[in-house]
Amino acid sequence: MDKETIKKQSLEVIEQVLPELDVENVDTSASITDDYDVNSVSIIKLLVGLEDKFDVSFEDSELALNKYASFDDVIDSVEKKMN
Repeated sequence: MDKETIKKQSLEVIEQVLPELDVENVDTSASITDDYDVNSVSIIKLLVGLEDKFDVSFEDSELALNKYASFDDVIDSVEKKMN
């Protein structure tokens, strides 16, 4: 699966987990905490949603909010797990 497809499908999961975000206008390189108010509970929900969508698994140590500065970081993690 190519990076654009992973990004598109990841944005679908982001939209489900964080319905208050307008994913059409999300800057995936922006700070998820400063610009989008993502908290530790939201990041866990997002990562679990991505695990289900892509059939990947995140280790407990990867579920920490401080591991991801942007949605791009999250998407990159999914891509690495798939390759």
